[in-house]
Amino acid sequence: MIFIWLAWIAAIGIGLLFGARLGLLAGFLLAAVFTDMETRKIPNWLVLSGVVIGLLAQVFLLDGEGIVSALKGLVFGFGLFLPLYLLRVMGAGDVKLMALVGCFTGSPAIFGVVLCTLLAGGVLSLVFALKLKMARKMLSNSIFMVLPGAAKIAGDKPSTHPAGVNSVGTLPYAMAIAVGTASYLIWQGI
Repeated sequence: MIFIWLAWIAAIGIGLLFGARLGLLAGFLLAAVFTDMETRKIPNWLVLSGVVIGLLAQVFLLDGEGIVSALKGLVFGFGLFLPLYLLRVMGAGDVKLMALVGCFTGSPAIFGVVLCTLLAGGVLSLVFALKLKMARKMLSNSIFMVLPGAAKIAGDKPSTHPAGVNSVGTLPYAMAIAVGTASYLIWQGI
């Protein structure tokens, strides 16, 4: 719980530097990162309050883009991550967190944010696997996932992996969402 308060204090500082809307977004992202790292969950109350504040920020703050942009960002953020949840690649909290990000960034920016988030997730996963000394297993899992699709395209019968696929661990994906969002916003010059 103390991490959430520290996140809000950091958000106030970011808000003073870059504007209230992005400061609020930073606060929600930092709170989500800390809770995801600690509990491996992103609480619904955090996401719901973030969505409400994001919608209000887009409408009432001077740097906001309006309610239509916020709603489009919410729908696109949710929709772009939903297939990953359905494939069991990420959790529902991550999908809802990306919808929250869409509320704050709006519809034009959410596509770049999602792309940067996926790139950040790949880099962080590699760093995570190297830290756990599981990079070889991660590479083996990746090859096993690609080979059946390649065999199907070539018309061959897919082979089975003798050892099976074992996870090398899970990454608190709120971290990738925060890094991807910050990277995109910095790249766009905030």
